[in-house]
Amino acid sequence: MDLELRIERVGEEHIEPYARLSRVEYGDQAAVSQVNHLRWKFIENPQGPSVGIHLYKHGELVARMVALTRQFVHRQKRYKAAHIVDFLVHPNERGMASLLQLVIGLKQLSGFDFLLIMAPNAAGAAVWEKFVKMHGYFDLDVAVAPLRPAAVLQTSGKLRSGPLAPIVDWPWRLFIAAATWLGSRSGNALIETEWPETSELEQMLSADWGDRVIGLRSAAFLQWRYRRSPVFRYKVFFIREKGILRGYFVTRRAVYDGMDCLFIVDAFGRPELRADAWRTASLSNISQASRDGAEMAIILGNTGWGPLCASRTVPLFAVPPRYLPRKTTVYAQWITPQGFEICRDNFYLALGDSDVI
Repeated sequence: MDLELRIERVGEEHIEPYARLSRVEYGDQAAVSQVNHLRWKFIENPQGPSVGIHLYKHGELVARMVALTRQFVHRQKRYKAAHIVDFLVHPNERGMASLLQLVIGLKQLSGFDFLLIMAPNAAGAAVWEKFVKMHGYFDLDVAVAPLRPAAVLQTSGKLRSGPLAPIVDWPWRLFIAAATWLGSRSGNALIETEWPETSELEQMLSADWGDRVIGLRSAAFLQWRYRRSPVFRYKVFFIREKGILRGYFVTRRAVYDGMDCLFIVDAFGRPELRADAWRTASLSNISQASRDGAEMAIILGNTGWGPLCASRTVPLFAVPPRYLPRKTTVYAQWITPQGFEICRDNFYLALGDSDVI
């Protein structure tokens, strides 16, 4: 097959070849087909350079997977994860030979403490389990709130459009409004959109989470992740108590499976921030999205503890795994000696820790 394997730091010279390969699979309009998105994602990341595992044929890039640097903190010590993303092979080169070459390249990665993969489909899971021999530690949780039940039922084919839609929708929307009003009265948190000073952000983000493992968040990371994306548009809300910055909350509207969805992308702050403050932030965003026409609110992440757990409040409810169309499994493998245990009870992951949405 004349495939040449190269392990390369991703630079400007790789951006256009990445875009060409993506367009073959996803078309011109996808985010991963746009050079400004790829440049932002792989070159501008403040947590460190990206490393590409590349296959070339006659000098042309025909396959890739990319190690996106994502730093994590445990007991005040930083660990560098190689978050493996953008696994793509040209249709003409797919097969066991190219897959095995990419796996060889993956095992040659250096400069990272551990590999991290969030596999959102069965095909990806098979690669990591059968070929890379990686361990799946836990599945991310899904919680949903149908904001317009009639639209959800119509999309799934369980309700025809017509006069029944308002009858189904309005009681539920009134319930959401009432829950939001009650939630806002239960605490003294102030939700605002004005971006804080860098020093104030850094002070809030430097809180010690002890034995918990959290993705490193800094003022530079938040600016890059949520303000500088050329494609994705986020709304960032900051939570204050008695004038002191305690946390932040991030959402994004996007179409998913034909539905207008509000994704709760990130929720993070000081450990002492009370659960009612997270509930207030979550409810106020869900209520506003409902008024603006969103059909569904979604959380994908580890909701077992921390801010996402507190944010998963009524009307959000957990979807049992057996009802999910697909699961997102967290795979990891240490490259350096193990620095901490990876498990659902101590490893905090939100959508903001991934490369999607």
